[in-house]
Amino acid sequence: MSAPNVVGVYIFIICVIVPVLVYALVKQLWNLPLQNGPGYFFGVEVPGGFYEGPGRSWMAGFHAMVAVLYGVCGTGLAAIVATRRWEMTPTCLGGFALAFVPSIFGFQAWTRHKLAVNPPVRPVALALESRRMGDYISWPMEALVVALVALSWWLLLHGGRHFDWQSALLTSWVVLGLIPGKMTIVLLSWPLPAERTEEHFRLQEASRRFSIRLFGILIQWYMLVVLLGVAVLHGLLPVHPAPMWRWLVLASSFAVWGYGMVMMFRGMREMKTMGSDLRPAGSWKTPFGRASCYGSSRAFLIWAAIWFGGILAFILYPLCKRWF
Repeated sequence: MSAPNVVGVYIFIICVIVPVLVYALVKQLWNLPLQNGPGYFFGVEVPGGFYEGPGRSWMAGFHAMVAVLYGVCGTGLAAIVATRRWEMTPTCLGGFALAFVPSIFGFQAWTRHKLAVNPPVRPVALALESRRMGDYISWPMEALVVALVALSWWLLLHGGRHFDWQSALLTSWVVLGLIPGKMTIVLLSWPLPAERTEEHFRLQEASRRFSIRLFGILIQWYMLVVLLGVAVLHGLLPVHPAPMWRWLVLASSFAVWGYGMVMMFRGMREMKTMGSDLRPAGSWKTPFGRASCYGSSRAFLIWAAIWFGGILAFILYPLCKRWF
């Protein structure tokens, strides 16, 4: 069995990622504004006949944004294949992710700013249940994450060979930064309408647990397996380890990633089913004048700005260092 070389790994990544992105586009993204039904656009209640009038331009704008993002990513991957600059694959896919997430949230925020000018005021209910961090987050598992990151750095620093410390720092930032991120998700909540309160509460609870689990598997543990695998290859094995070890690291990382993707698509379908006949949070506001879609999200927004900002800084630092 021959060892997977760098080029082969990048080709394998492209062959796996492209079908997943196409599936996500067709099954999840293209009609994302209609996830709450034809009476809503991105959770904002719209009048009858909206999609025969101004709704067409709104849908066209959303489709154009998604098409541009996918087009740029597809063009980048095609250029990588044509020029054989395989080392640019992580930059292309990572740049797509960094551009895609803010674009979707930005479009959604702009939609609510323009369409939800005067949402109806509805009475709210109070959820008296207290939320404890330990009910949502496994502290022994988080301690294991910290210990494995520390072990990875010990192996890298004592391996006696040069390693890409910038990539290791970026991966560690992503993994450890998700621990406070999960804590802010536990605190995150939205006002509950007085009608069908119990069903809205169950949807919030399911969404909160799904988000924490998704972050943990798809991002935190995937990146941790990559970091630990590289550290083991660097620190414990000889300069040219047996092919079996490289295949084991590659298979382990993609097994975690694949499980996370299956869990994500399944969870999105479950959330859509649970909320299919419930009034979305962005379609009304509380008697206190606050839009119901924002809730108590300040801690989460601060964490997201710091976490994404750190990722962007790690990515831009080598580029700026090279240019300046």
